[in-house]
Amino acid sequence: MKRRTTVSLALMLSVFMVVFTAIPAFASAVPTEKYTYSLSGETGNQTKKIELEDYDDNQTFRDILAEQNYKIVLVKDGAEIKFTPKEKMRAVVSYYTVDGSYGGALTWTIDGSEYMGSELEANKTATVKLNKRYGGYTCDLYYVFSFGNGDNTTKIIYTVSAGTGASTSEPAEPTTPTEPSKPTEPATTPVVKPLETATATPSVSKVLVNGKQVSFEAYSINNSTYFKLRDIAKAVNGTDKNFEVGWDGEHNAISLTSGEAYTAVGGELAVSANLKAKKATLSTAKVYLDDEEIKLTAYTIGGNNYFKLRDLAQELGFTITFDSKTNTIGIGSSN
Repeated sequence: MKRRTTVSLALMLSVFMVVFTAIPAFASAVPTEKYTYSLSGETGNQTKKIELEDYDDNQTFRDILAEQNYKIVLVKDGAEIKFTPKEKMRAVVSYYTVDGSYGGALTWTIDGSEYMGSELEANKTATVKLNKRYGGYTCDLYYVFSFGNGDNTTKIIYTVSAGTGASTSEPAEPTTPTEPSKPTEPATTPVVKPLETATATPSVSKVLVNGKQVSFEAYSINNSTYFKLRDIAKAVNGTDKNFEVGWDGEHNAISLTSGEAYTAVGGELAVSANLKAKKATLSTAKVYLDDEEIKLTAYTIGGNNYFKLRDLAQELGFTITFDSKTNTIGIGSSN
């Protein structure tokens, strides 16, 4: 009897260990009943390991590749993702250059309007298209769709294939690609960073901050809108998403502290008369958010640093909408 008890306990322990070690695998992905997802324009997949040069700017993407076991969904140019969360959920499609450098985040379309936030409301269908070129880059791109809350996160990697075939799929489990059809190697076009210099044209969009119109001196570069960092900090000060801005001239570094009131330095939200197109130079300043370096696209225009609005929204947690009919940008900074 004692021997049987020992065997039973050992068996129970083995079963417990199997179940226990399996939990993280299930906990890491978002349960499929919490969302619906479809992808048009899928052409196959490729799983060959991608060799990238090891450097700081591509560490995040290299980690994602390793985590997803180098599984990449191949799509045709203009493929469309449709995503509907059943509960409020963070959902971002980021893009990376062929060397793994972070480029930015795509803009969702919801109910016919552009939305540049990173949190989607429950039962709202958001769509986004995956193009071979985007954001001023002339090289091929990788896209990473990341969605979920807390520890439950699903990631899918895509790239636009060289083939012209197309199919429409609505997989029950997006992390399991369809059967491959002649995998296509990622393009090896040399990476082209955002232009060192560009022409910044004054933005003519109306801007609403939490429903109230606010005047900004903003500029458009490569179809993206850029704002002064301190203008945004001033505009959202006193709300749930306020943040402090600091400058370290010795180290050419900007520090952002989330959740802290902004200290005005003067000149915020000032708008010059007779705005004209200006030369924009890619900023070399490093940016730290809560003591961790983050990658933001920024240009120096007229002696001030201007940041891509959707990058700021993604990092600082406020929401961005765009109504194309009225040419209105909406900034939401309250939970």
